[in-house]
Amino acid sequence: MAWLGFVTLLTIYWCFFVAATTGRIGWCLLTGWLLPILALTISFRKGMQVNGLMVLICFVLFLVCRSGLAELRGWNVKQRKKRPVLFWLLYTVIFLLMFYSVAQAQMQGYILNIQGWDSETMQVLRMVLVTIPLLVLNYFYTEMVYTAIDRLRLKKWELVLLNCRCFLAHESGAEKVAKQGYFLEGISNGVTYHFELTKRTYFMLRREKNLRLQIGTGILGGLYLTDLENPDFFKRVRRMDRKYAKRGIFLNILVMAFGVWLFWILK
Repeated sequence: MAWLGFVTLLTIYWCFFVAATTGRIGWCLLTGWLLPILALTISFRKGMQVNGLMVLICFVLFLVCRSGLAELRGWNVKQRKKRPVLFWLLYTVIFLLMFYSVAQAQMQGYILNIQGWDSETMQVLRMVLVTIPLLVLNYFYTEMVYTAIDRLRLKKWELVLLNCRCFLAHESGAEKVAKQGYFLEGISNGVTYHFELTKRTYFMLRREKNLRLQIGTGILGGLYLTDLENPDFFKRVRRMDRKYAKRGIFLNILVMAFGVWLFWILK
């Protein structure tokens, strides 16, 4: 159990580190699937019951949601075909699995029993106050799963963009707001293409006026930047990569030391 907790703790750190380097808050939200497992490993004592189904659900959905985020340099999910029935069906299934996992973590004593399961303190108001954040969080998880499905099979093609512009803006297009993202727009055959970028890709491409990109179209119609062939792009972020690597290694050592103290020395 100690090793499971140690690996889970390192994975949570890795998600936050990737969020910092890519500029995508989704990596931080992804740790929500790992928190019940981490709570189990911290609170586990001899004689406690381990809910293997809860662990399996959290682990599998973590991997599925991760596949919707990993290895994406640029994307335009607004190009996807509208499939509301599929999306809300996924939303319902994922929410039920999440709700089950959170409820089991409380009933088994892994986390604080806020909702008061199996006790006289269970109240409708407390149930609602806990459920609402889960409903909101589940929307982002469903988006990740939806993207993972879209990327199961990509039809690859080449896109030549002229008059390119990289900029920071809100997803709505308004600039100079609190919640900003990294964006690229360019013109090809009279059509303006928009892509949201990771932080690293933004610094690679921000000086380019014309671009030749390798694009993949998903089975639901989303556009994804699959490859950057020009080696000069990667030279532009070497200094940033080295800086993040040094910080990442240092923080990783601290997290490992904390994990050893938490799961072996403290217990």
